[in-house]
Amino acid sequence: MIKLPSELAINKVEELYQSFVQELESGQPICIDINDVSKVDTASIQMLCALQKRLMNFDQKITWHGDSPILFESVEQLGLTEILSFSSKI
Repeated sequence: MIKLPSELAINKVEELYQSFVQELESGQPICIDINDVSKVDTASIQMLCALQKRLMNFDQKITWHGDSPILFESVEQLGLTEILSFSSKI
């Protein structure tokens, strides 16, 4: 499981994406803990969408763990709820 930081900002996007790629290469399903996310920007949401698209090539999806009202609200405002499969949140 990858735990997202409280501030999901553009300056962390590359580092986070590399963590996701390493997890993918290890063959592990991608489970993301979003409990601490209290601030998010569109670059970070774009990165999550890119990860989700990459996973779809392997017939997988991100599994969400926890709750982050600000992340859910931001994704909903951008119309990306279905793309990010927030319905699979655990």
